[in-house]
Amino acid sequence: MEERTEIRAAESRIEFIVSGLFTLLLAGTLAYVWTLFAPIAPRSILNLWTALMGSAIAIMMAVPLAFLIRNPEKEEVVRVWARIGKVVAVLYDLAITASIWMLLPYANEDLRLLMLIFYISAISGQVISTAEALANNAFGIVAIFGSIVAFYLMTPGPYSVGIAVFCASFGLLMFVVAITLRQAVRSALVARLRAEVTAVQLADALKEAELERDGKARFIAAASHDLRQPLHAATLFFEQSQSAPSAEIRARAAGGVRAAFQSAGSLLDAILDHLKIDSGMLQPKTEPVCLDVLFRSLSELHGPQARAAGMWIDFRPTRHWVSADPALLERVLSNLIVNGIKHSRGERVLLSSHRRKDGIEVFVIDNGVGIRPDEREKIFDEYAQGGGVRLDPRGGLGLGLASSRRIMELHESHLDVVTTWTGGAGFVMTLRSVSPVAVTARPDGLDTPHVMSFDGVRILVVEDIEAAGLALVSLLESFGATSDWAGSVSMAGRMARDFAFDVMITDWRLSLTETGADAIHIVREARPDIPVIVLTGDGAPDTMVRIAETGARLLHKPASPDRLRRALSDVVPVKRTITACES
Repeated sequence: MEERTEIRAAESRIEFIVSGLFTLLLAGTLAYVWTLFAPIAPRSILNLWTALMGSAIAIMMAVPLAFLIRNPEKEEVVRVWARIGKVVAVLYDLAITASIWMLLPYANEDLRLLMLIFYISAISGQVISTAEALANNAFGIVAIFGSIVAFYLMTPGPYSVGIAVFCASFGLLMFVVAITLRQAVRSALVARLRAEVTAVQLADALKEAELERDGKARFIAAASHDLRQPLHAATLFFEQSQSAPSAEIRARAAGGVRAAFQSAGSLLDAILDHLKIDSGMLQPKTEPVCLDVLFRSLSELHGPQARAAGMWIDFRPTRHWVSADPALLERVLSNLIVNGIKHSRGERVLLSSHRRKDGIEVFVIDNGVGIRPDEREKIFDEYAQGGGVRLDPRGGLGLGLASSRRIMELHESHLDVVTTWTGGAGFVMTLRSVSPVAVTARPDGLDTPHVMSFDGVRILVVEDIEAAGLALVSLLESFGATSDWAGSVSMAGRMARDFAFDVMITDWRLSLTETGADAIHIVREARPDIPVIVLTGDGAPDTMVRIAETGARLLHKPASPDRLRRALSDVVPVKRTITACES
């Protein structure tokens, strides 16, 4: 409907412009015809027809002029002006038709033939100037050429029948021309309008591409800066841990190395979360979550970082349970807590929950510098950073809040700023309330990291880089497991046939031509039911899709010992029970 209105409005604009120019020619023709018939036609009849034709011409000149001055919108063109144009066209056809019966009876054969030329020109001009108005053109053709045919058949002469047949044939030809011209004009208008729409869409796409390019450029710059910071710190701490004369300094430096790598890992996790959301790979697996256990776990997890910043993490004990993906909810709350620690410049980060009729509201609030009103929505844009972050030398990628909001949208919830909180920054999300349940905790659940022994578990490590493979074997053996390293896919296949492995851990990019999928396939030929963990630094969406197709557990590098231990506990039948929230 919108396109039809646009086309009809464009057609009407063309009709008014062309008919206005055509009317100037008609005015001159009218004066010439008056001089031809003045000596031979009765003055009363000639004056009556001249007044009729002059009025039609005046209206035909006034309407296009008023149209151009007003320059109406397309809806008004179709609703009002197109109808006026049709009425004017009918008046014009009636004035031309009247001349046939009022003037031709007084003309000789030569003058009649001259007038016939004028009639052909008149109807041709109408068909050209009002191509879209097919009904009006049909009326004009029938009225004018039908009258000419009738006049010549009623007026015997040497050429009367021939002229009548010619006019009837020409009228039919003009009707065909009117149909063809209408289709041609409409096709041209459709093509032009669609080209204009395409041009607008292309401009919008180019603008969007430029914004995306600029955003990615900022992201790469921020990622490069933020990743260099902890790696630089780790290098300095490592040198101190090796060469410092004091055991206390060496121990503190070792802790600094560990913290620096944890910071780098957190930045990489933020990037991977963003890629997973964009690729549609991140889908929540909801289950009942006890907020009290979650709050306690987060307080213990981020407590050391908060204390190092001169802050503390507080939480309100609660009996609320919500439906959520526990790992994703923990990630969102961790993002908000870390933001408060790094950028609020306050003294406290508070976790709390409140029951509302539409669910449970979960709050993360600090008492720092707060968020300016004009930044409350911008901070959720990808690659955007609030003023407080920009002033902080530690910076940030500008993905944490954007990813957190998108994760909550996957939960059919919404992460937003608490506008009523003026003593700092506050964030709130609403989750569906569920009844308390007794649960057996997953080792990667919400409780604090713990030491778990994997005595008696034999693990196959497939890694093409020897140093990385042997380092992983050494770490797994510190967990109590027996571990063997295979440096290639073929070696992994041979070892799988010789030994009864309980778990397989493989890198994804094993060579220029082989991937973890090849290693999984060859090992499962010998051990069909072996659980697999893919440990990779490849975060490309298509890679994550291919890993998911293998049914393997995905773990991204760099993986801390706790993460690796938890991933192993996912695939090895080792469980432990914790006490659930009190109901």
